[in-house]
Amino acid sequence: MQELFILGVVVLTSAAAGVFAVRGLAWSVGALAAAVRATLEFVGAGLVFFVLNLVVGVATILILRMLGGGPVSVYVVNDVALLALSLLQGLAFQCWRQAARATGGTLR
Repeated sequence: MQELFILGVVVLTSAAAGVFAVRGLAWSVGALAAAVRATLEFVGAGLVFFVLNLVVGVATILILRMLGGGPVSVYVVNDVALLALSLLQGLAFQCWRQAARATGGTLR
């Protein structure tokens, strides 16, 4: 029930933002497809970083265990902060990628 409530709140605020953008800001509805595509690229990049961070974290823990550093739990990487930071990594990477494309890859 809680999940449906949260989904309902997100749908409601998204619809309100859409109405505000079209009527109040005069944004085109057609631009929404490009925005959704860009959002999916950002999320995809974040998920790639999340998988890489998980692999590096678990590999580091396993290496520490093999070197005899004592018992180190794999649950250390089971933190929502890792997902949030990975999504921020993906966002930064995609922004960098777009800036490089806009300048022909010559940002220095």
